[in-house]
Amino acid sequence: MFFVVDKPRLQRMISIVREDKTKSKQSVNAPFLRLKATENELTVSGGRLSATFPATVYEKGVLFLRSTTFRRLIWTFRDEKFLSFQVTKEGLRFGNVLMPFDGSDMVLYSNPDIAPESWPPPLPEAEQIPPKKNPTLFEMD
Repeated sequence: MFFVVDKPRLQRMISIVREDKTKSKQSVNAPFLRLKATENELTVSGGRLSATFPATVYEKGVLFLRSTTFRRLIWTFRDEKFLSFQVTKEGLRFGNVLMPFDGSDMVLYSNPDIAPESWPPPLPEAEQIPPKKNPTLFEMD
């Protein structure tokens, strides 16, 4: 996955869709953002909202990462107008920062068609067990 994006626009879109707006959610267990790079657009999704805007996409893919950490790292590049993001087997590289997969809670799908809409993916619904026909051991008349 490799794309170049307008940094101020990316920051605005993240601030709209993110779900870690309260202090209690801005922790190690912050919700995941979904970044989907396809054709010439980037889609940033939180839990309920998503925003799509133009980007230069060289390699498509879907990346899930914690919103609080990602947002704070982007903020450190104050004077940059554009940022390039490249995800390799080592991790996410943008600017002079490398976020390794090991300690960063990131998941990459190189094929956007098989990527789930949220991370962690929802659990399958529990199978309904039909009620017993006779709730007692012996039939009673």
